[in-house]
Amino acid sequence: ATGTPVTNSVTDLYTMQKYLQSGTLALLDIDNFKAWCGMFAETQEEFEVDVDTSEYHMVTRFSKFHNLPELTALVSAIADFHSMDKSAGIPDFDGYSDSLIGKTPEFEQYLKEISDRVDMIRGGAVTRDQDNMLKVTVDGRKAALDMRLADTSAVFTYDSKVYRCAENVFDIYTKTAAAKSTQLIFCDSSTPKQGFNIYDEMTRLLTGMGIPQDEIAYIHNAKTERARNSLFAKVRKGEIRILIGSTFKLGLGVNIQDRLIALHHLDVPWRPADMVQREGRILRCGNTNKKVRIFRYITEGSFDAYSWQLLETKQKFICDLLSGSMTERSGGEISDTVLNYGEVKALAVGNPLIKKRFEAANELARLLSLQRKSIEEREKLETELAAIPGQIVSYKQAEENALGDAAFVSANPIEYGKEERKLIREALFKAVSNNTLAVKETELMTYRGFRIVLPSNMSAEKPYVWIIGKGRYYVETGDTETGGLIRIDNRIDSFGNFAAKQKELIIKLREREAGIRTELSKKVSWSEDIERCRALVEEYDKELGVESK
Repeated sequence: ATGTPVTNSVTDLYTMQKYLQSGTLALLDIDNFKAWCGMFAETQEEFEVDVDTSEYHMVTRFSKFHNLPELTALVSAIADFHSMDKSAGIPDFDGYSDSLIGKTPEFEQYLKEISDRVDMIRGGAVTRDQDNMLKVTVDGRKAALDMRLADTSAVFTYDSKVYRCAENVFDIYTKTAAAKSTQLIFCDSSTPKQGFNIYDEMTRLLTGMGIPQDEIAYIHNAKTERARNSLFAKVRKGEIRILIGSTFKLGLGVNIQDRLIALHHLDVPWRPADMVQREGRILRCGNTNKKVRIFRYITEGSFDAYSWQLLETKQKFICDLLSGSMTERSGGEISDTVLNYGEVKALAVGNPLIKKRFEAANELARLLSLQRKSIEEREKLETELAAIPGQIVSYKQAEENALGDAAFVSANPIEYGKEERKLIREALFKAVSNNTLAVKETELMTYRGFRIVLPSNMSAEKPYVWIIGKGRYYVETGDTETGGLIRIDNRIDSFGNFAAKQKELIIKLREREAGIRTELSKKVSWSEDIERCRALVEEYDKELGVESK
């Protein structure tokens, strides 16, 4: 019995069939892999560049699968597919609880660096052993998880996955203390090691919030079967309330569902099977909780949203295939999770002119792309330059407003009692929770001399309020009752820092203005190189006896 008979490719089904219905495959004359592929799969042969980019070699990969209804019918003879539902004893959950993490300036800058790396890879400025799309994908995932994994100079910020997750974990920990409910946190991209890692950072935050150290554990510390069994027993009893692990160590063959109330995906698993295995720890018979929650932490503008969408699409395809509800006769391969840039590769099929022709065509495409990018970049720079004076005026006004608000805070210290803060906190959390997609802004209360305003068109995944004094300040309230008021206090107490930040932004804008003017004064053109490559392609096409496009 398994929840993931197809882990990485539809061809995994052949292995299952070979073990369990070899006689049927023999009768159909598809009992060897080549014959099976001839019936259900479509391969594609193409040339790939070696790691050092100096040579080419032919590879064969699966691209599509056909006759899927017939394949499903064959598999159904040896397999019973059980969907997860309440009648099977599986706890219920109302879809994913998505926490959207806003982009920090540091992350935006890193994304620009990622973009530059892709351009260099596409343009051949680096070799594949120096940099490639797999490395770009991994680095992008690390940065989306926490900038400190990609940049050692990055500092802690409350606008991060690890802090948002810690808030949610602590909130659920507190509310389920009587039942001693447990939680799982999955993270594959940063496991325990020397130096900064997400596991130790999560523990630091949780213990700082008040969770005892001995109620938090890493699956990686259980190195023997006896140690794993002892750890799992403590989780089932509720003695360990928080267990952190990777898909490989915690997602496979682990039965600790008894008290599990929540599961947290800090990063995106690589394969659909990994996602199923992770969530199979909590969506499992024997869980005493009738309803559970599964959290996903998604950094805006990162690989996260794309990767989750990709996994869900692949998993739906697998489920339809196994359950017999597949209506399409063909579908694509599901194994590739590395982002690619669609570069046309040079081919070498016997005649060296073909290789030269494609090399010239690739160079022509690269130069045309550079030319287009140069024109687009120039237009962007001109637009940006025109907007800078207005931005400086806006930042100056924001600086003046923040200095005025900081002065007010300093001159008017307002204290609230414990019970009064509790009432404010509850009213704030309730109002924000009920404010989803409101038609217009609504003033909620006055707090510490400032108006707290509920926004219009707010999404449930990213709740926030406005603090309004002389200036107007955005504050994300988070997903917990306790966190919202703390964030508002932090914002009010940091008006002076905000003013200083506006001043820094004005200085940077003036520097940027000078830099743009310098950049626009340069004259760059690839016209001569483009014409040279175009002539080469036409010459090779003439020698090969084909018409140029």
